[in-house]
Amino acid sequence: MEGGEKPKRSERRRAMKVLKRKGLVAGLVLMALLLVNLFVTLQTTQAAEDPKEYVQLNTAIPLADNLIALKGKTVAVSLSSGQTVTGVVKEVQNNLLYLEKLSQKEFYDALIRVDLIVAIEVRAR
Repeated sequence: MEGGEKPKRSERRRAMKVLKRKGLVAGLVLMALLLVNLFVTLQTTQAAEDPKEYVQLNTAIPLADNLIALKGKTVAVSLSSGQTVTGVVKEVQNNLLYLEKLSQKEFYDALIRVDLIVAIEVRAR
């Protein structure tokens, strides 16, 4: 094919096949991107629709009962000594608070007398 020569019929067919393949690949890539976008959108929408559990402290019940209601939640308890301990409430029983996963102390848990707690801090919003 030099100058103004027309391509042969077989060359044109081959060229058309190549273009069709490239179009098919581009179409598949576009479809995959659209599916990924749909999946991400659905996940985001579902996460936005899930109601968040907000923690509410109740002044009408004793401190120990508030701690029982916070089981599984991260709390910071201020002690009468002035020390603050932060961890996840595992259990409250026999006037004792069992905190696990203490912040800034990997692999540590704590057992605290409830009567030594002067304040509870929780993330409410």
